[in-house]
Amino acid sequence: AVVESKHRDKGRAFADMDDTSEAIAGHIMEFFSHEIKMGRLPENLLPLQSGVGSIANAVVGGLAKGPFSNLSVFTEVLQDTMLDFFDGGNLNYASACSLSLSEDPGFPRFFENWEKYFDKIVLRPLSISNAPEPIRRLGCIAMNTPVEFDIYAHANSTLVGGTRMINGLGGSGDYLRNGYIKMMHSPSVRPSKTDPLGITCVVPKAPHIDHTEHDLDVLVTEQGLADLRGVAPKERAKLIIEKCAHPEYKPILTDYFEMAAKDCLERGVGHEPQLFDRAFKMQQNLAENGTMRVKNWDIKIDLCE
Repeated sequence: AVVESKHRDKGRAFADMDDTSEAIAGHIMEFFSHEIKMGRLPENLLPLQSGVGSIANAVVGGLAKGPFSNLSVFTEVLQDTMLDFFDGGNLNYASACSLSLSEDPGFPRFFENWEKYFDKIVLRPLSISNAPEPIRRLGCIAMNTPVEFDIYAHANSTLVGGTRMINGLGGSGDYLRNGYIKMMHSPSVRPSKTDPLGITCVVPKAPHIDHTEHDLDVLVTEQGLADLRGVAPKERAKLIIEKCAHPEYKPILTDYFEMAAKDCLERGVGHEPQLFDRAFKMQQNLAENGTMRVKNWDIKIDLCE
């Protein structure tokens, strides 16, 4: 049943665009421009899907200022900057399951300009907005924000540290498994309680995996963009470290990868090299010392004790 109501939704506020989100949006726009030049995307791209949260909202805000026009959106949730997209004249149409606008200014802005938006937005049931068939048929470009991803492009979207849930999987799995271009964007680092660069979002091995390497084509941080299509696992690891990791963590991650590759290749098991006695040392160091900036990889965890 449809019930009319004058009670406004309690939408959450979003962080403003900052240098990090602007850099991420810049890398994505450069990537889209290259794909158009190479003939892999039309000039008006393909239907866009964007996840929820401040980073995703800011990235859409960056795209709203970009050079692309006559765009369409096929997504699960519409956020505040989608209104900027409409107002800028670059977005023609949006399909979603719900509106997740902020309490102020999102919903007031939407209702005050109802005549402008009502014939450009359609809300569909979740069984349609997130169905694999239309996502694949339309060739959606999926853009979502993870908690972290590892050097082989496995991504964690739900559990901080692999144990503390911060949100559900949402539609990211539906779109990342079925889209035409599957992309995840994240800051390269986040602050811990004691270290402004204490948490790297690029780790040797994700402690929880929602999206596998088979679901992801492109990874983006403010440091750069890694196009992983057709790239073998070991080359993928090098590319992710080079393009996406923060400069403070590049040598740390490179040391780990080189140690893991040497050890695994000597044993003839080097397709995706890992050292299981050290793969989660960064997470352990964060828990004990408040930072993922480990000093070395020498200390082993005796898994037999």
